[in-house]
Amino acid sequence: MHRLDPRGWSTTDRLVAPAVLAVLIAPVLAAVRALAHGWQPNGDDATIALRTADILDGRFPVTGMRSTSGDGVDPSLSTHHLGPLQFYLLALPLALTGGSAAGLVLGRALIAATASVLSVVWARRLGGALAVTVFTCGVLLTQWAIGPEALFRPFNPYAPLLPVHLALILLWALARGDRRALPPFVVAVSLTAQSNLAFLPLAVLLALAAAALLLWPRTTRGRRRRRVRAHTVSHRWALGLGVLVWLPSLVELVVNQPNNLGQLIRWATSGTGTPIGVVNGAAHLSLIAPVPGGFRRYTEDLLVDGSGPATAVGVAMLVLLVAISTGYKVPRGRASSVWPAGVAPVANLGMLATASRLPEWPLAPYWVITWLPVAAFTRAALARRGLAYLADATPHLPAGIALPLAGALVVGSIVSVPPAHQPDWTETDAMTRVARLAGEDLGPGENRAVQINGLGFVPTLGAAPAIARQAHRQGWEPYYLRTWPFPEDAEHLWGSSAPEGATRLYIVDSTQPELHSGLPPSARRVGTVEMRHREGELGVYRDLGD
Repeated sequence: MHRLDPRGWSTTDRLVAPAVLAVLIAPVLAAVRALAHGWQPNGDDATIALRTADILDGRFPVTGMRSTSGDGVDPSLSTHHLGPLQFYLLALPLALTGGSAAGLVLGRALIAATASVLSVVWARRLGGALAVTVFTCGVLLTQWAIGPEALFRPFNPYAPLLPVHLALILLWALARGDRRALPPFVVAVSLTAQSNLAFLPLAVLLALAAAALLLWPRTTRGRRRRRVRAHTVSHRWALGLGVLVWLPSLVELVVNQPNNLGQLIRWATSGTGTPIGVVNGAAHLSLIAPVPGGFRRYTEDLLVDGSGPATAVGVAMLVLLVAISTGYKVPRGRASSVWPAGVAPVANLGMLATASRLPEWPLAPYWVITWLPVAAFTRAALARRGLAYLADATPHLPAGIALPLAGALVVGSIVSVPPAHQPDWTETDAMTRVARLAGEDLGPGENRAVQINGLGFVPTLGAAPAIARQAHRQGWEPYYLRTWPFPEDAEHLWGSSAPEGATRLYIVDSTQPELHSGLPPSARRVGTVEMRHREGELGVYRDLGD
């Protein structure tokens, strides 16, 4: 039973509220800062905003964001990420805010906050006040490592980060036989699988582990029958949510030929690329090691800043996890401490599968960003297993210990916010200025078409989507995406799909003058924006031939 204080509150309950407050501080502050700064989407964020706005316009996406799998290799292998789940999750906040950037910020922060709070709630169910303390620290460590930008930006690799930590706790619950964890587990793992193809090995391994736990016969036949009846509601909810979150991807199998699943199989079996392999991939096990050169914040050098000693510690930690997950010499009555230690190696092996498939170059740090919540959970699992040997470390901590811990969690959350990797607003602000410059020149769209052409890397990948999103907000029909080799549900955004007579904009980069030849003679300069985060400036031109 939970120990009660004189007011009738259990010590566990008195710890949960401060823990929930602690995990809400970072997402709330990240959203508030983004809104106060006036953040506007550009690049992939702007494309996500437009794909989400499609839902409000009566178009229903059936594919996720485009993948880089075929880029520079073979256009015939081009694929998308597995699904558009995040678009649908952001649609309601976007609608409630009138399509403004605030909807994207609030929607993303809400996903992060919900996953964080559910992690605390499920930790309470599984291990009382002790588990709340330990795994709240895991959530806070994840929030610190990924930084505030990953808590409010809709960039698709950021969406599943806190849900990954939640999924690991829910897998622990499934191992304990609590089928109530199945519906949220399905959603969390589905979001992980659909967000980025690099996250697929982790999602698949977690799903297989859950299936094995659900099918493993651990009770007598009569007791199993009673449990089946008791869990029917959870199973139905899980099935219904599973169908719902994967329905667009299932529809895509029929409406597009070739479909994305077929393209994914073609890419996976094509033999293209030069993956680094398991041995070199194991070097990234440094990300779970709590030593210099090991676990660190998400930055551009996440994949190249490790060290040999940290890798050795990471490998040793993985071996240790496998050993202690067997339950060898676990103290009597503390068997529940084994399960988190059993979940952690499964997740790390999933990330190792991704690391072994990394190319030698170029490296995108977000391909392994999910290793940060996995590493945070790993630390919490090791701590929970170690505490099993302390006689006083019981699930229901006495008030004299629980209440100071509650205060420490809140203080720790507040203190961890400033050292987190803060957003660099200079590039985002430059893209926003470019979009507003173009928008002021365009004026109200009245459903007219505008083709937006980027001449250069930053103009194409950063500025053109920002302008397209701004134009859409002003009532224009934007066309800016490069033509895809196969049918997709974003054809209405292809630059080549622009109708005759469409207004044409061109964005040029002063640091790439060799590409300015694509600028037609009839184009007039709308204006230029200085790039304060680097050399050069972006110029916006409008074709007078329209």
